[in-house]
Amino acid sequence: MLTISKPALSRFRTGEHLQCMTTILDVYKVFDVKSLGLEIRVNELEQKITIMKDAFMVAKSDSVSFELRPVDEERISLLKGLKRFLQSEYLRPDVQKKKHAALLLKSYGRFCDGIDKFSFQHKTAVITKLIDAWAEEAEFAEAVNAIGAHSWVKELADTNESFYALYFSKAKSKLPVLQSNIMKADIKDAFDELISDTLAFARVFPDKTEYNKLIKELNGVIEANNQPVVNRRSRRRKETVSSFTPTLPAGVLDLNSY
Repeated sequence: MLTISKPALSRFRTGEHLQCMTTILDVYKVFDVKSLGLEIRVNELEQKITIMKDAFMVAKSDSVSFELRPVDEERISLLKGLKRFLQSEYLRPDVQKKKHAALLLKSYGRFCDGIDKFSFQHKTAVITKLIDAWAEEAEFAEAVNAIGAHSWVKELADTNESFYALYFSKAKSKLPVLQSNIMKADIKDAFDELISDTLAFARVFPDKTEYNKLIKELNGVIEANNQPVVNRRSRRRKETVSSFTPTLPAGVLDLNSY
């Protein structure tokens, strides 16, 4: 049964909420939503996002883009450099290095092919997803180590984080909380309707190929956008554990003191 991951909307900060929805909209726009029967729902979501985006940004979007573009260009340049490095490693006669480079190139393609066409928010999400996958999945981590791609990956991660921080420093909400919550609720309603129709058509349409591709892409970007929330919760748990020093009841020996 086809399912679509749930974005952690209730735990998102305002900027994260807007980024997630913009990224999801980008995914739909890659597909022929008219032939999929989703054009009206996609347009409704875009309208709600545009209303909030216009109100959310402190400066005009052109001004924000002007300041963000150099950092965005830097991370895209690093991505291209990383790809060329992997391609050069693939050309080595060393069979193992060729194997590791091929694995990373395939992963790179899955995440980053066509990234130039993505929005700022979408680029941030997919680069984060790529870096997390290469750090957390054993076969990718081993491949990065084997061909010495650490410096490329680290510089890309650092630049992507710098972009993320700069984006949110420029995109601070000046909306009253109530107004912001109303806009987020409107976006969520449009999103829920779109997801409901997507799943409904995917279940009944004879050729599910495009729907399957769409749902796979949606799940990838939703999980990437959920990651900051997961990271925050993890940090809070660690801080809680480290700050908690249990006291033993009277009469109970602390074995560690012996």
